[in-house]
Amino acid sequence: MRPTVGLDAVLNAEGTTAPTDQDGLDDATIFEILGNKRRRACLHCLAEHETGMSVSSLGRQVARAVADAGTDSDELYDSVYISLCQTHLPKLDAVGLVEYDHDRKQVAPGPRFDAIRQQFEAARTIEGRSSDTVRAGPVASVLTIAVSAAAAVSPPAARPILLFGLVAVHLFILAVTSTSISPVGY
Repeated sequence: MRPTVGLDAVLNAEGTTAPTDQDGLDDATIFEILGNKRRRACLHCLAEHETGMSVSSLGRQVARAVADAGTDSDELYDSVYISLCQTHLPKLDAVGLVEYDHDRKQVAPGPRFDAIRQQFEAARTIEGRSSDTVRAGPVASVLTIAVSAAAAVSPPAARPILLFGLVAVHLFILAVTSTSISPVGY
């Protein structure tokens, strides 16, 4: 029997064999998998945990991650647990992202889990870099106001030096922020 890989493995999860290509997943499969909030939360919990865990424990963590303020936590947990067992974990198992033992109700990262782990690490890196960029904007604004005020009350001979310094600082901030963000390549 030929193994099913890619999006076909996600759409036809029943009766497939484990994918033989463990180097990665195609874009369509990654988008399909990450397109569901509960699957994203499930994979994120496993990435943070890095070991196997019970479906019950995973279900509680996923329920906390996807909960809204007005949601009944017991009812949500039941819904999450059932959807993990019946839908999400079998799909993730079919593409090799998790190893799901249905009988023992245990789940662990699968042979292709690193393909998704890299996506989470890339997202975390971009979040960290973009928060640095956000901080540079207020710094530049405060600096502009301070130097402009100083230039307004300073002697005429000092104004060009202050304004040149202001331009130099803005160019430096622009250079630092523009090199710190790079797009994620797929």
